[in-house]
Amino acid sequence: MVSLGVDTSTPAGSVAVLDSERLLGELNLVGGGHHQGRLLRSIDLLLDLAGLDVSGVNLLAVALGPGTFTGLRVGIATVKGIALAREIPAFGVSTLLAMGHRYLHRGLPVVPLIDAGRGEVYAALYRKGDGGILVGAPERSADPERLVASLPEEPVLFCGDGVRVCWSLIRSSRGRKDSLEEGPCFLGAVLAQWGVQEHKKGSPWSLRSLTPNYIRPPDAELGRRS
Repeated sequence: MVSLGVDTSTPAGSVAVLDSERLLGELNLVGGGHHQGRLLRSIDLLLDLAGLDVSGVNLLAVALGPGTFTGLRVGIATVKGIALAREIPAFGVSTLLAMGHRYLHRGLPVVPLIDAGRGEVYAALYRKGDGGILVGAPERSADPERLVASLPEEPVLFCGDGVRVCWSLIRSSRGRKDSLEEGPCFLGAVLAQWGVQEHKKGSPWSLRSLTPNYIRPPDAELGRRS
């Protein structure tokens, strides 16, 4: 069972391919450039390096956001196109939830942060429970001061590119008790694994359900309203 995971939620994207539980390769996209011009080339390169092509992919998984307006549209549209052409299942998962899943093995509640622009971050809080991931605080867009004030007193792990937006505030108000994972949070392998698990559970899927989770209206729409 070959699974392809795709994340274009933020400028630093990621694609990964798994064969059942075994990671065959992950390609992390950093620096300049737009996902629209490099995603398909990145997928082709990754599959070629793994000795595969798109005809060998059995299922897909994609990050649904929150994230950048264009990035989410590119990733979701690409996954839909491959799934439709190959007639294979495609699963979607929240970007914040995937970020939480990546770091929960560290033993702390995870607060994933994505830079939302306009001085805000997208955030949530996840805990590890006996039956899987527990939502400690729902996904939302918030200014850093309000977000940090709402967090529990216990140590947590912050991750994602939104950490840099909140870094000084976290340190000044919470001291040094928390773990900080600043920088890109590459999710290709997490998504590919998620897809395998969902397929094994027999979870339902639908291409119609693969829609961007913006949380907050896109900036262009906000501009039209103002």
